[in-house]
Amino acid sequence: MNAIDVRNVSKKFILPIEKTDTLKTTVLAAVKGKLKYQVMYALKDISLKVNKGEFLGIIGKNGSGKSTLLKIIAGILEPDSGSVKVYGRISPFLELGLGFQAELSARENVFLYGSVLGLSEREIRKKFKSIIEFAGLKEFVDQKLKNFSSGMQVRLAFSVAIQADAPILLADEVLAVGDSEFQQKCFDVFRKFKEEKKTIVFVTHDMGSVRRFCDKVLYLEKGIIKNYDEPNVVIDHYTYGNVEKKEEVTAKPDEEPKGDDEKSHKPSRWGDKKVEITSVKLLDKYGNENETFITGDDFCIEIRYINHANLDTCVFGIAIYDEKDNWIFGTNTNNRDAVVDLSKGIIRFFIKNNPLGEGKYLLTVAAHHKEGTNHDWHDKKYKFIIQNRSSDSGIVILDCDING
Repeated sequence: MNAIDVRNVSKKFILPIEKTDTLKTTVLAAVKGKLKYQVMYALKDISLKVNKGEFLGIIGKNGSGKSTLLKIIAGILEPDSGSVKVYGRISPFLELGLGFQAELSARENVFLYGSVLGLSEREIRKKFKSIIEFAGLKEFVDQKLKNFSSGMQVRLAFSVAIQADAPILLADEVLAVGDSEFQQKCFDVFRKFKEEKKTIVFVTHDMGSVRRFCDKVLYLEKGIIKNYDEPNVVIDHYTYGNVEKKEEVTAKPDEEPKGDDEKSHKPSRWGDKKVEITSVKLLDKYGNENETFITGDDFCIEIRYINHANLDTCVFGIAIYDEKDNWIFGTNTNNRDAVVDLSKGIIRFFIKNNPLGEGKYLLTVAAHHKEGTNHDWHDKKYKFIIQNRSSDSGIVILDCDING
């Protein structure tokens, strides 16, 4: 049974190109026909169905139309075309500050926002203590909202929204500005609502919570649907790009070496160039060049080189550092007893089940003689990003089973 039915919804906004300083100049420019506008489509022909009791995640870059879609579902915005049908009462937690008044106290805003969500004054009084306790704002309950941080306002708004006891919850970036303690409270609410078979539509950039809670994921880009599927498929598409271009990466390539790769990030290089490294690429699990990888996924470091001195042997190595310059990992072909055919002009290091935690990393690659003479050393010249999609945290994410 459907809870939300969105059919062919489009929404555009008319934005002025030229800035005007006053209302008078704006009106005069409009009368004279000199005020120029541009049309921006926030959504283009969006269709989807959310089943009753389903947890839908909506992801995409800023400006992709996620919040606009949520506002249309909530009835705050009207679509230019298409239709939206909602079967059940909605409790919306949308953008920061929506439904709040800055000059009123937290106490007054709870009653104001609660009434907007359909709660009676009696219901709000009954739930008031639990709302404030959940938000962690007992000491600030009679302060004006304008003195609250953005995180405090989010905590208060979400605390009221979940008290509405509606069968459908719309949540927009509730985890974006909350601290870790409040995020855990949100996770507990999501878990409880899933057990109660409530319908939840959740906009977020936190892929860990998407994997953890969502039944399906909608990926928006510039107002259109790029993917709509189960979480792992959509998150891979969002992170790695068009995964339909999958190419198997093998350990025995026969490609010819190419010219220098200019995508270096630090001009720190030395060596006698008897073996010259001509390019370094990082390949995701689909064989595509990338700079972003997911914890737990395989990725590959591909090094191309030219053996100018026709050497019989050469050691190739890699080292990984975090953004604070801490050495995380290092290995080389000598340590691994790997046989290197220097006529190939290419070597690949395959990182299996990548355990690195979320963050930015620097990569060193090197070619040197077994006795230590450097042929070509690229010191921390390359960078990549790891995104952790699990709810665990740390420098590394270990494969951990728990048996109670």
